[in-house]
Amino acid sequence: MRFIRAGVATTVAALLFCAPAFGAGGPVTREVIGVAEPDDALFASSVEESGTVYVLDTIEWAERVERDRSVWHEVEYDFGAQVGQVEPPATLAALYHDKVTGVTVDASLRFERLVSAGASTRGREIEVFVHTSYDTAAYELSPGALARFDAPTPQISGVEVSRELLEALHYDPAVYRLVEASWTGPARKEGDKAVREASYIVERVAEVQRAVYGGDVALPDVLVHDGIATYRAPTPTEVVTKSAAEVVETVVDDPASLVPWIMAGGVAATTALGAIVYWRRRRRRALDADDTSLEPGDAEMEGEDA
Repeated sequence: MRFIRAGVATTVAALLFCAPAFGAGGPVTREVIGVAEPDDALFASSVEESGTVYVLDTIEWAERVERDRSVWHEVEYDFGAQVGQVEPPATLAALYHDKVTGVTVDASLRFERLVSAGASTRGREIEVFVHTSYDTAAYELSPGALARFDAPTPQISGVEVSRELLEALHYDPAVYRLVEASWTGPARKEGDKAVREASYIVERVAEVQRAVYGGDVALPDVLVHDGIATYRAPTPTEVVTKSAAEVVETVVDDPASLVPWIMAGGVAATTALGAIVYWRRRRRRALDADDTSLEPGDAEMEGEDA
């Protein structure tokens, strides 16, 4: 423990001797521009620059009126499922809420692009549907429309027929169409009903299309605040105090870690002592040289002149 106490004392002494070398950097600043209200919490308590940690010193706020404000605003207009490319209007009226002032302003946005457009035919789907009827010869496709069980293929022609079939297959008639149909087997009897299974090929022919509109929206003038914070370099005393505290804390946790600090402190202390001895010797030699530069004859002549 005596060795540790001596080591800590040596290290702290070395830090105190070297203190003037620390904290020599000038101040640095950070800015916050255009906030609604002054808020010191927007600035960090310390910043690091070029390896030096600067601590917060002062914060100054200034208010100003920000004019000619604008913001780029984009919206999407959904045309829904469309067959073929839509023709979007050249402009679109929209509203924009300015969070700074809390005011909602009108905006006229121009057409920019279509996100998804054009007729398309995606991969076809095969769906199976079982037609049943108490009539052994025909089945009903739609109210008032009958189709025969013995037809070469199931009927899909006709707007109403196609719509009823697609809805029975759980497809949106505005987006899909029937391409082909065929029987998968012969008609048969199931109890009192005639049954025949049909296969339908369904194809998607519409895409959901969205148009993007954008433009600059003029915003009202607003009172804003600009802040500037000044950070100063730590003083020599702060640096030495912090370093000494870290040394002591490190020694408590791991006494062996003090060895490099002791060596560094010893080197610093030895260097300082050597510099002092060298300076004192040069000073003494200079004084001795001044004393011996006066010869005896010169002294007598000075006496006669006196």
